[in-house]
Amino acid sequence: MNIFYYDIAIPIPIRETFTYQSKDIIQTGTRVAIKFRNKEVVGYVIKNLKNKPSFPTTEIFEILDSEPIFKSSDLQIISWLADYYHHPIGEVFDTFCPPSLRKRIKTDPLITSFDTTYEVIKEDKIFELNAEQENCVKELKALKGFDPCLLYGVTGSGKTEIYLRISDIYLSKGKSILILVPEISLTPQLQERFINRFGDNIGIYHSRQTPKQRYDVWNKARSGEIKIVIGTRSAVLCPLHNLGLMIIDEEHDQSYKQHEGFRFSARDLSIKRAQVEDIPIILGTATPSLQTLKLVQDKKYKQINILKRANGSEPPGFIVLDINDSKLESGIAKESLDAIEMTLSQNKQVLIFINRRGFSPLYECNDCRWVAECKSCDARLVFHHGLDRLMCHRCESAYGVPKKCPECAHSNLSLQGSGTERIELFLENYFKNTTIIRLDHDTTKKKGALNEIIKKVHESDSAILIGTQMLAKGHDFPKVELGVILNCDAGITSPDINSLEKISQLLIQVSGRVGRKEGNGKVLIQTRYPEDENLRELKSGDYLNFALKNLKQKKELHHPPYTAVSLLRTSSPLAEHNIKFLEKVASILSIESDISAIGPIPSIITKSRGNFRHHLIIQTTSKTLLNKFAQDIISSVSSWKETKKVKWYFDIDPIDYS
Repeated sequence: MNIFYYDIAIPIPIRETFTYQSKDIIQTGTRVAIKFRNKEVVGYVIKNLKNKPSFPTTEIFEILDSEPIFKSSDLQIISWLADYYHHPIGEVFDTFCPPSLRKRIKTDPLITSFDTTYEVIKEDKIFELNAEQENCVKELKALKGFDPCLLYGVTGSGKTEIYLRISDIYLSKGKSILILVPEISLTPQLQERFINRFGDNIGIYHSRQTPKQRYDVWNKARSGEIKIVIGTRSAVLCPLHNLGLMIIDEEHDQSYKQHEGFRFSARDLSIKRAQVEDIPIILGTATPSLQTLKLVQDKKYKQINILKRANGSEPPGFIVLDINDSKLESGIAKESLDAIEMTLSQNKQVLIFINRRGFSPLYECNDCRWVAECKSCDARLVFHHGLDRLMCHRCESAYGVPKKCPECAHSNLSLQGSGTERIELFLENYFKNTTIIRLDHDTTKKKGALNEIIKKVHESDSAILIGTQMLAKGHDFPKVELGVILNCDAGITSPDINSLEKISQLLIQVSGRVGRKEGNGKVLIQTRYPEDENLRELKSGDYLNFALKNLKQKKELHHPPYTAVSLLRTSSPLAEHNIKFLEKVASILSIESDISAIGPIPSIITKSRGNFRHHLIIQTTSKTLLNKFAQDIISSVSSWKETKKVKWYFDIDPIDYS
């Protein structure tokens, strides 16, 4: 009897595979049930071995898939991901496997559906494209093979309509389309537009769905029953049959980078997938990332521009409001309140942006200056009025609200600063007969809450919308004529090397929600730095010009995207363990002439979930060199006793240096 040997990737935090045997021939990309350390686990076959290994092997006791759930191109991409991000390959597989298939469940035989067709609902296609849009569709239609293209369209320029038109072209050829959005909150709006145009056979894939919902979409996409899938990061390797086009909406958005567990960029992974599949990819945005703009300059990406709003209206004007001498009520200046009142009187809507949820970010004693802080994290607790609790936004721990100061026992305690919840309560009292709508993480937790909020926005006439970044991203609220930005100063003064890119994108995106229907909108920016040079430049609303200047500065300073950077992050219950480990790594790198290592540096949030956090900034001239040095570090530290005292990982291409 023949015995076959296979390398299996197991979803555990170990950077190696394990060899098992079977009397059956198993294709790579198939899930199998195996025993590992006396436990039954699901593993992924990644290699057929030609020769019997020199060590004893264990039997694979069940084959779970009749056909591989990962095809050869998927295996190529997953292998690249594990190498590029230096992450255990078994955990990479698990990231892109539907949650229900991470368990010992057999898949049904794949029945491919070739007769799925989509008819354009002509009632939805009632308006003509303008000259810019027509030219855009023509150029996108001409893309062949792997051909990345930046679709730069100002806010309100009709990028979604372009997505619909180009999707129609690919569907008519029998091709499938994958569309990624950065936030779950953007899926309902895009889903509605695609259903209105092509019918309801549209797949939605994101983490708030049940495992069954995700499996159903995954399976229908794999069989060809669904040819359009709209999803967030986890959908990036959705196995669409005959995939012909990928669209990355809001390509600049930082939410495409995973910040926990496997820290990958879904945007960059999308580009890699398009390359492997040899298909076009469209990167759409009104505020392109500096990385994408550099690739356009290097002639590696095309760029297509739509510089006018679809309805011919003008973008909103920026008004910088100096609040140094203003009396603020819940963070809002009197001038802003007057502008809000005038807008409401015209039966229009107002958008108020503040990137801070909760009621108040500071609960302190006015006598001894004690501040309520999380016991597990180096973070201040935020008071949430609805819960009557102090919450940690790092670990989500909840605390009761003390009536007396724990330090001095006095009762002179107060709430300082404002979040979305406090502003909502203030405005409900200030504008008693006005609809107030809050859109943030807290109001969208319940199933269906997001759809209800968006429906309420569209059904209301005069109303005030209050929200965090969730409100600023890609939504089409045609009745909003005034925007008020409350806390941009943190971005203006931030020491983060990416702060200018972030704040400029944020201001333009918020302004893009304003004046979309009639073009009479304006945006008030409350600030204590009205003379800031960058803020003055952004007043023009010309993001591209500002971004290109910023890119030039990055080149002069040898900052990314002109250099390759990784953070070697560590966490441990004792800070000295982090420091000793990182110092030892830094000493190894110090002998290399092509690399610089800065640190150890404590994170801005020094302690999180009971562990201290430090990092080392590793910078070199190219990603190839960075990858080599990272591999060298992994090889060196595997035998160190210090690794038993710290949790460490590489954060490749970081967007957050804190």
